[in-house]
Amino acid sequence: MSNTALQSELRAAGGGPGRLIALARRYAAALLLMLIILIALEIALRAFRVPVYLVPPPSRVLARLLAPGDLPGHAVATATAAIAGLAAGTLAGFGLAVAFVHLRLLEDALYPWVLVSQAVPAAALAPLLAIWLGDGLAPRAAMAALFAFFPILVAATRGLRDVTPEQLALMRAWGATSWQTFRCLRLPASLPALFSGLKIAAALAVVGAIVSELAGSGRGLGFVVSVAAYHLRTDQIFAAVIVAAAISLGLHGLVVLAERFIVFWRRPG
Repeated sequence: MSNTALQSELRAAGGGPGRLIALARRYAAALLLMLIILIALEIALRAFRVPVYLVPPPSRVLARLLAPGDLPGHAVATATAAIAGLAAGTLAGFGLAVAFVHLRLLEDALYPWVLVSQAVPAAALAPLLAIWLGDGLAPRAAMAALFAFFPILVAATRGLRDVTPEQLALMRAWGATSWQTFRCLRLPASLPALFSGLKIAAALAVVGAIVSELAGSGRGLGFVVSVAAYHLRTDQIFAAVIVAAAISLGLHGLVVLAERFIVFWRRPG
């Protein structure tokens, strides 16, 4: 079922309990399939006596998730770094996109190098950022920003140019300044593409934060994975991965929610 079909179903269901029932009906099959897979995995792992340090049963991972400990604190550290990096990457990517749209020479000079920078494995920069910025929020947020920057730049540049020559001619006929043309025409036109880039960048920012934490940080889910791998505690690794996925889904959901309110004219009627 497409998102449009789902939205039509939700509108037909109305608000309150009807909407919750529609959502439950929409995802019931996927949740049931996941439950069947987890039960089958639990039975198979115990029946074949697979060592826990190789693949832990789902019940053991769930117990690790629910056990009191410092996992929530590390999750907050990773989420903070991802959000800070996403904000920095968005500002940098959108600012450079605005400069590219207004200064073609700057785009010709810089864009090839931006593309070349994407060929560099960003994970290799994590130790350098830790050396330069220390063991705190800064290197983790910087790595998250590096991961989030490129999709924002590409999406914003495409969105800012998503105006027709007729629209630009009309703004000039009205005597609009460059700032007015940007604020009233280019910026609204760029928002749908910008939010598409933000949805990708939100997930990448979490990946960037964890990559930085794996490189030697003392906080975050990457640090948890690094220590757990050293001690062969695979249940803790799976627990950290599940929490990281939840953070990515949460950020994605916030972006979708913001899009619904800000880009209201693209909302299906």
